[in-house]
Amino acid sequence: MSGADRATPKSQVQGRICVMLLLCLSALGGAARAQAQGDCKAVYDADDKMLATNHHAFATHASAGGKSETTEAAMIGGVSYVQIKGVWRKSPLTLEQLREQKAENRKNAKVVSCRYLRDEVVEGETARVFSAHSETEDEKSDVTVWISRNRGLPLRQEQDVDLGDAGGKTHYSVRYDYNNVSAPAVH
Repeated sequence: MSGADRATPKSQVQGRICVMLLLCLSALGGAARAQAQGDCKAVYDADDKMLATNHHAFATHASAGGKSETTEAAMIGGVSYVQIKGVWRKSPLTLEQLREQKAENRKNAKVVSCRYLRDEVVEGETARVFSAHSETEDEKSDVTVWISRNRGLPLRQEQDVDLGDAGGKTHYSVRYDYNNVSAPAVH
C-alpha cells in the first residue's frame, strides 16, 4: 500500500483542496512581481485580481494515465471552498496563505515567459489570450489563459503541468464565473 493509499480521508480532502486552489486559482506560478514585465504582468494582475473577487471555478483535470476528475472551487468574501465528489468543503487555507503561496511560487521560478496571442470572444465577452510558461525546481507549467478585456479577470484557462517522474503530467481546464456567486453549503 502506498503512502497515498494510507492517507486518512480528511488528509486526502485537505490535500485535494490545497492542490485545487493553488493550481486552479492560479493562472501561472512563476517569477516574482519584479520579474513580471509586459505580458506576464497582465497575467499576474488578472490572477491577483481574481483572488480579491468573488468567483466560482469549474475545473476538469486529467492525468497522463487518462483518469479525469471534475472539481469546483469558489472564493466568497476571501473564504475558499472546494467541491470534491459532490461535497463542498471550506478550505484550510486562508486568503493570506493563498497570497503568500502565490508570491513564493513566483519567487521560486527559474524560467518564466508570457506572450499575448490574440483576442477571442468567451461566452460573449472579449478576452485577451495569453500563453505562459514557467519552470521551478519541481515542475514545468504551460498555460493558455483568457482574460476579460473589460474586467481584467481570467475567464478560462488550459494548463499542462509536468511534475517529473514523481508526479507525472496533468492537464487542467478551468472556466471562471463571477456572476451571482454565493457561499455553498459545506459539510
